[in-house]
Amino acid sequence: MSDPSAQQPVAGIDPAKAPIQGGEWRGSNEAIVPAKAGSDIFFAAVKTTRMPMVVTDPHRPDNPIIFCNEAFSFMTGYSQDEILGYNCRFLQGPETDQTAIDEVRAAIAKREEVAVEVLNYRKNGSTFWNALFVSPVFGDDGELRYFFASQLDISRRREAEEALHEAQRMEAVGKLTGGIAHDFNNLLQVIQGYADILDARIGPDDRSARRAVDAISTSAARAATLTQQLLAFARKQELRDRLMNLNQLVGDFRPILERSVGAGITLKRDLASDLWNCRVDPVQTEMALLNIIANARDATGGAGTVTITTRNAVLPEDASVAKLEPGEYVVATIRDDGPGIDPTVAEKIFEPFYTTKEMGKGAGLGLAMVYGFMRQSGGIATVQNVPGGGAAFSLYFPRASGAVERKPTGPVAPRAGGAERVLMVEDQIEVGELGKTILEDLGYEVVLVDSARAALDTLHGDSDFRLLFTDILMPGGMNGVALAQAVRRDYPHTAVLLTTGFADEAIDAGSRSFELIRKPYRRNELNERIRAVLDKPGART
Repeated sequence: MSDPSAQQPVAGIDPAKAPIQGGEWRGSNEAIVPAKAGSDIFFAAVKTTRMPMVVTDPHRPDNPIIFCNEAFSFMTGYSQDEILGYNCRFLQGPETDQTAIDEVRAAIAKREEVAVEVLNYRKNGSTFWNALFVSPVFGDDGELRYFFASQLDISRRREAEEALHEAQRMEAVGKLTGGIAHDFNNLLQVIQGYADILDARIGPDDRSARRAVDAISTSAARAATLTQQLLAFARKQELRDRLMNLNQLVGDFRPILERSVGAGITLKRDLASDLWNCRVDPVQTEMALLNIIANARDATGGAGTVTITTRNAVLPEDASVAKLEPGEYVVATIRDDGPGIDPTVAEKIFEPFYTTKEMGKGAGLGLAMVYGFMRQSGGIATVQNVPGGGAAFSLYFPRASGAVERKPTGPVAPRAGGAERVLMVEDQIEVGELGKTILEDLGYEVVLVDSARAALDTLHGDSDFRLLFTDILMPGGMNGVALAQAVRRDYPHTAVLLTTGFADEAIDAGSRSFELIRKPYRRNELNERIRAVLDKPGART
């Protein structure tokens, strides 16, 4: 507690060496604690209760603590010799809210009760949230005798509230993003798709038209990336995870990572030989690595060393991570030798739209996307400065059991489309016409319908289709997943490829058994995915 004339608090003060304000040095406990404290029922109650409590004397300079119980000493880490005779401000520190302290001071000046929640500091420098209640104690004659203060460590409650607020914020962002992502990606699909068609028809000598088409494609791709980053941060993207080993992913992805860091940076690897397996979405994991690598490149100014390490971790024995359930985790850490991160920035670095780059150099969504992806994957992303310089970003993935599936020994190039018949289902006219044009340019025979019911009616009259290519989110009571399940059941010879700009409730466990391509897709990407579906072993020829 502090009176209105109290000085500014100093965190980490040693009470045993500090004088009472006003020049009077603290004496022994007997000189401070009232003589009747041993028998007075009030002091006896304060002493025996399990709730941390103190009593102060407003008639002495600086309103010092004259009595405290063991619970208060235990909560703060100070001994009674370090507490008695000093104002409560030694519990305050740099992050203590001075508005709350001013409220306490005002109440003490008016001899009134007050209740606040304030961030206090223990002797070891750690913080805790203190629910402080202060009340004046009057004698039988109506005169003020003492101030009594009860305290309660409510750190867990505050952390739970902050987690709830974060979840509510994420849900709000997710609803907002999810509401616009589907329509927005449909628009981008039309823009990107026709840009690809124009690109294929422009002559080699028409440089001005080529530049225009390239600018359109680049802008559409950036807009699509921005949408995906928002979905990732809001944890509304649909993850297609599989069992894999991060060492293999890092090894396979190394050529792209090396191109991303540039010629002036040396990319090193220190991979644990006994690394556990985990279930991750490989595409999103690669995007997370690229985002962090890009930040490391910028932090080092394009010259230095970036090191990727992997290791196994067991929580809570590995005490460097909060907000994670105890268990076994696979950790990938990207460390650079740049200047490190300003401690005031570290707590905000994963927030959306927060960036330390110049205006126009970054949207502030890259690391937010990484954080959202990691939380959706059951892990977490952390950052900390490294002794000697530099910063280290760590990705914690839950360990998974099982054997990793081996990849084919060599790449298989997709062949061009044949004369296969494709039934395309798309309720958006512009997107449907675009898709039909692309598929026909690739050599397929296409029938376009605008609903799941129309697709089933078409198949009932003509079932000779090699592929069903359907959007997921559609009106009419049946979405693309339900349509795909019906086709698999009734027309098993027809393969299925799903597409979506974004779907929430529509994408569920049922969709995971089908191949999916996300909007906006490119012409070549669509061809590769269709050939992968039609040419896989077991498909009808």
